Amino acid sequence: MAVMLGLAWAVLPIQMSWAGLAAGLIVSAVTHALFDRRWPVRWLLQHTGSPDFAELRAAGMNGMYVTDQALHQTALLVSALLITVL
Repeated sequence: MAVMLGLAWAVLPIQMSWAGLAAGLIVSAVTHALFDRRWPVRWLLQHTGSPDFAELRAAGMNGMYVTDQALHQTALLVSALLITVL
């Protein structure tokens, strides 16, 4: 991620601060480590009214995987916003 940020900064007119870079990279690392444990994803689904989706494994669909990927994408969006806004 740091390499891609360096390339983007070198090529694009993006303003970045050290605080933003640190915050974005930390959020990305912490959330990815948390989501990859799987139990937080299952807990989230079970406590937000989607326990059946946590168990879904049919028709080529896996509820845990889909939720995990959505959470990862959201975390990357938050990281990108922190990097460019702070």
